[in-house]
Amino acid sequence: MVTGRGTVSFQIKGSYGRRAPPKFTSMLKPIVFWNLTSRCNLYCQHCYISASPRGWAAELSKAEALNVVSDIIELGLPLVTLTGGEPLLRDDFWDIAGRLIEGGVKVAVSTNGTLISEDVAVKLAKLGVSYVGISLDSVNPQFHDMFRGVRGAFNGALRGVESSLKAGIPVGLRMTLTRYNVGEAPALVELARSRGVKRIAFYLMDLTGRAKGNPDLLPTREQLTGFVNSMIRVSEEFKGDPEILIVRGNFVGIHVADKLATSKDEFLEYIQMISAQGDCGRKTISIYPDGSVKPCQFIDWVDVGNVKERRLKEIVSVENEKLKPYMEVYKHLKGPRCSKCHFKTICGGGSRSRALAFTGNPWEDDPLCYINPQEIAKRWDIREGDIGKVMGN
Repeated sequence: MVTGRGTVSFQIKGSYGRRAPPKFTSMLKPIVFWNLTSRCNLYCQHCYISASPRGWAAELSKAEALNVVSDIIELGLPLVTLTGGEPLLRDDFWDIAGRLIEGGVKVAVSTNGTLISEDVAVKLAKLGVSYVGISLDSVNPQFHDMFRGVRGAFNGALRGVESSLKAGIPVGLRMTLTRYNVGEAPALVELARSRGVKRIAFYLMDLTGRAKGNPDLLPTREQLTGFVNSMIRVSEEFKGDPEILIVRGNFVGIHVADKLATSKDEFLEYIQMISAQGDCGRKTISIYPDGSVKPCQFIDWVDVGNVKERRLKEIVSVENEKLKPYMEVYKHLKGPRCSKCHFKTICGGGSRSRALAFTGNPWEDDPLCYINPQEIAKRWDIREGDIGKVMGN
């Protein structure tokens, strides 16, 4: 949004921007986040799926997984992110990824990076993997290792970064923001630039899995505001290299649009760009290790189907009553702020897991949302019908 430039995103999705929002996905052609396994060689404090060395879920068999691959290819879905747990721990990872790529589906791998040796990186490159995202939650090795539960995790992640880059695979870093590391964001950008990494995704922590027991890790609203403003400055300074994404808080996009726009028309163009990205259940779904399908990986209390029982095309459907609320979240928001927000059709109310953890109701307000939508709407003279036009209604 800030520079109109992209690196990895443009390679995967094609060019897009304020005047040409992305059309990479649609409601019935979502990005799939496929949690192949709940096994992991680390034990992270915030893990949304409570992954561990032993795992917890009865995983899909190879035959069941390949049936899912066939459904994804038949549906023409644009991108599958293979994740976990640690996806490289699954023995048939290579068969699943290879079959997807052969079928014309782009494949990204979300990993802790510690298992990506030079040989593994070369194998990923030869397979045709589009992107590898590697978690790095601090520039401080001690903090990262503590947060990830295993000594040496930091150095292992950096080896994975170096091996992937050497093999010619586009690489991104991912940091889960907490109140303890949010101030390190500019330093992580510097680290990425020094290593030749072209993308960083900062995730606002969701309160699912083990994170449910660690709500005190969340950054404060004041910290988030300062973080976002600093990332706007950094993006401008480095002209979008690396590209910076902020994930799991669409309200941040409203803030950025408010900062960047110089006219009402520009503001609405930015808003349209945010809307085109989608959110949980709206242009994304998640398949868990046991075959259950979620609106996304951060809504673990809702099953919208199971690929052991129904074909994926029957689950990803406007006829699926369990999925429908997440395709139109704005109709269900109950919180005093979100329900009255001018931008609720764009933002979707932020995180349903954070709302659930703090209020007991997933349709309440996201406690991390820090914007004042009434002030923003007044500043840009947003009237009834303006947002509907942006959404194509």
